[in-house]
Amino acid sequence: MIPMRLPTPLWVILGLFVVVCTVFNVNTPYREPGILIFQKDPTTGQPLTIPDIGAPDERQHANYIQHLKEGKGFPVFEKGSPDLGETYQSHQPPLYYLMATAWSVVTGSDPTSPDSGVKLRFLNTLIGCLTLVGVFFAAKWGLGREDVGLAAAAFAGFLPMSVALHAAVSNDPLLFCLCTWVLALLVRGVQLGWSTKLALGVGALIGLGMLTKTSALILLPLAFVAFFMSNREHGDAARPGIKEWVAGLALPLAMAAPWIARNMSLYGEPFVLKTFKEGFTGSPQAAMFIEGLGPVTYWGNFVMWWTVRSFVGVFGYMDIFLFERMGMERSGLIYLAILVVLGAVALLGMMGLREFREYAEKNALPRVSWFQILHLLLLFLAVASLVRFNMDFFQGQARYIFPALASFGFLFAMGMVRIMGERREYAWLATLVLMLVLDAVSLMTITDGFAVRTSG
Repeated sequence: MIPMRLPTPLWVILGLFVVVCTVFNVNTPYREPGILIFQKDPTTGQPLTIPDIGAPDERQHANYIQHLKEGKGFPVFEKGSPDLGETYQSHQPPLYYLMATAWSVVTGSDPTSPDSGVKLRFLNTLIGCLTLVGVFFAAKWGLGREDVGLAAAAFAGFLPMSVALHAAVSNDPLLFCLCTWVLALLVRGVQLGWSTKLALGVGALIGLGMLTKTSALILLPLAFVAFFMSNREHGDAARPGIKEWVAGLALPLAMAAPWIARNMSLYGEPFVLKTFKEGFTGSPQAAMFIEGLGPVTYWGNFVMWWTVRSFVGVFGYMDIFLFERMGMERSGLIYLAILVVLGAVALLGMMGLREFREYAEKNALPRVSWFQILHLLLLFLAVASLVRFNMDFFQGQARYIFPALASFGFLFAMGMVRIMGERREYAWLATLVLMLVLDAVSLMTITDGFAVRTSG
């Protein structure tokens, strides 16, 4: 039996997380048209008009839910379809949409109604709470330290971009949640030993991840490495045996097999990557940018710079920037300053690994190195996935690396714990205050930004 007691500060974090996400939710338009100030219509040169100004791809996710709710079965992605702009999420695996359809029925929300957005979005806020609990337990099982887990949960939950994503209709938050819990259980197995039940839990969660989004495939090599490392760490009784290997790595493929078989029948490929690439021509193509700007400008000034800014928070359809009224140059400097502060705290944590190791040895806690290897491997795999996607489409969005949201939280939390020193039990509170300041600035930004973009 895995102990799952939640300390009081974590309940505070979860309660405030629900409140802040709800405030963002209420202040983000749902199925409301508007203009994108920083993106121009290629024919007129004027700001681009779009049918839904709120969260990226939210309209298309909601259309998928409505398709299921009407009893039409799973939608099919059709290249060249005249309504592709409304249906381009039809290739996605089904788990989130089945959950959201049930949630829509229970809450009486209409995915196509502008008045139902708040209720429909709230599902992802609840999923986000589970993610934060997973972040906490990953640190507790991996480091034996609640102070790091609490600070990491505060960072992962209240980072403005995380709040915005958990206040929208999307399959991303469910993916973040499943990746976080897979990491947590893998860490527990590596540090404390394996059982068949634990391995089954890992395999089941990876399978659910693969039924949520194709990018969950990164969890398979993560699990492989965790099982492999465990063979060196534990005695025979706690090592993963053949049953654990099968449960952790074969079970996910078995769970995803029916959906993969459907894809093979409809598209002739297991994950619909080629079909989506050929059909989704409306998205900015990487080749176009590279040809016009060169690879250095594309990967540096576009992919990297857009991604790191959106790590803090770029809202709407990547069109609402912090302090944008001050001008984009000054806005960029403020982003850079925020990122330098966050990065400096994380670097301080990395520089203090020796302290964490010594603390663990002194208090008979799990080894820090295994924990670090696993969560940094997840981060590496998530970044590699982002790079791979941007080789086809320009999508400099940090949400593609948020499957490793827990890892970012750990890096920051370890630094904040070092900063707080003897008061490290309050590192979560210091992190929370800092993040809430950024959330307040971001809320003012989206309130003003959406007002400007919908006023016409």
